[in-house]
Amino acid sequence: MRKRDAQSLSEILGESLKNLQIDGKIHETRIMDAWSEVVGPVIAAHTGNKYVYRRILYVQMDTPIIRSELQMMRQNLVERLNKAAGADTIKDILFR
Repeated sequence: MRKRDAQSLSEILGESLKNLQIDGKIHETRIMDAWSEVVGPVIAAHTGNKYVYRRILYVQMDTPIIRSELQMMRQNLVERLNKAAGADTIKDILFR
């Protein structure tokens, strides 16, 4: 008996997640997990709530000085977070 059109388990799971429209939430979770690695422990310590809405990452900061610095690094952070998530998940970051 020959196996025709055999798929790996990862391919099947990937297709299932995409069909169920869950893959976007998984990438958003990866971005949240990667935040402290990307910005470092000092900045992560000054970070409050984070969430993604309509491909924009909203981040609450407790220090205006750090918020200003991150505003200037925004595009670089978007690229690094998307790379960590493994997909083009967010298009911008808004600091509050």
